Amino acid sequence: MQKVRIIDVAAAAEVSRATVTNALNGTGRMSIGTRVRVRAIAAQLGYRVPVRTLALGVSTPDAQPWDVLGVPYYATAIDSAMAAAHRKGYGLTVLPAGSAGWEAVAADGVLILDPLLDDPLTEEAARAGLPVVHLGRPVAPTAARTCWVDNDHEVGTRVVLDHLAALGARRITLIAGDTTDHYTRSSVAAYEAWCRANDRAAHVVEWELGGADPAEEALAARPDAVYGIYENLGLPLLRAAHRHGLRVPDDLLVVCFSEDAGYAAIEPAVTTVSHRVATGARLAVEALVTALEGQGRPPAVVVPGRLDIRASTVGARRG
Repeated sequence: MQKVRIIDVAAAAEVSRATVTNALNGTGRMSIGTRVRVRAIAAQLGYRVPVRTLALGVSTPDAQPWDVLGVPYYATAIDSAMAAAHRKGYGLTVLPAGSAGWEAVAADGVLILDPLLDDPLTEEAARAGLPVVHLGRPVAPTAARTCWVDNDHEVGTRVVLDHLAALGARRITLIAGDTTDHYTRSSVAAYEAWCRANDRAAHVVEWELGGADPAEEALAARPDAVYGIYENLGLPLLRAAHRHGLRVPDDLLVVCFSEDAGYAAIEPAVTTVSHRVATGARLAVEALVTALEGQGRPPAVVVPGRLDIRASTVGARRG
């Protein structure tokens, strides 16, 4: 028996393919009578509505696959995106980090996490003609007009630095990476601007995966506070402080970005910055579905971050 296609339903109902799609998905503008009639004809013909699918990819500088689910930020983002997609009636396919096999997974739209400058994932999605929403502000010129969901990282960085300065910190070191994503660039720029405005010497430690221990390099400058903008830097900083005989928070204040709730359970508990990625991923999926269902081009969205203050920056016994 020949498979019934959407074009067959359109012909039988004497409407366009777009009308059939909207009638079956509950989208678009049409009379209730038209929607009911199209659905009835589709059922009579035995047409089965295929599950629409979104694809999610994570940008990576070296285009090499790695365990994104082992990082709380990405695990939380993916879990939230999948739940949001399912609530909207969409499937979600997660590609290995750095992969861009959009056509292979027959995706209707694409969600890209942490886009880079001249991001290949974004460029290949554009060539495939797929709608794109970024979780993380895009920096590639070709992505300038795409929708994105992100935090205001300049404000977030200043909040952290003001918090440390209020506790008496004078020599604040920043640990960041040498990457082209907006988060890293804006965080470093905000740190350097804050140091100039507050007459502080800036010291940025550039960390590379597989490179030297960034915590050791940070403490070599004898700071009284360190802010690491990646979530796996909290524990190395605590261990390095212990090796150097520094008490946290009395001798050294420690802050890192993280979505890992485990930082609240260690001793001392580490003050962290949250990007509230579960909220961001949900909003990104909703924006992508809005675009796919012809409800207009969604605007960019800024999600407020959150500073969770814990023992690594409170209770310090300083003069």
